[in-house]
Amino acid sequence: MRVLYSDPVTQIAQSGRTNTLALVAFIAAFMIPPAGFILSFFARRQLDEPGNVESGRGLVRWAMAIGILGTLAQLAFFIVWITLFASAFTQFPAAR
Repeated sequence: MRVLYSDPVTQIAQSGRTNTLALVAFIAAFMIPPAGFILSFFARRQLDEPGNVESGRGLVRWAMAIGILGTLAQLAFFIVWITLFASAFTQFPAAR
């Protein structure tokens, strides 16, 4: 049997399989940032295991960054919201 495209220049290298948890962490970082950060931590531990051939380190890095920034943005939003809500109650005297 004859092998077609035996020249190494024309062969297409197959990329490794992407880590599923890394992909889930990246998606979750946009929807629920704290969950995305936590999942990316576990995905990174899976990718760092010896003998692992999966890819997805870039997804994990971005999921961590987006998860941290999103969590900080949510925290800032809730602090501002609670402050405004509390100031609205203190402006008006209680009805007695």
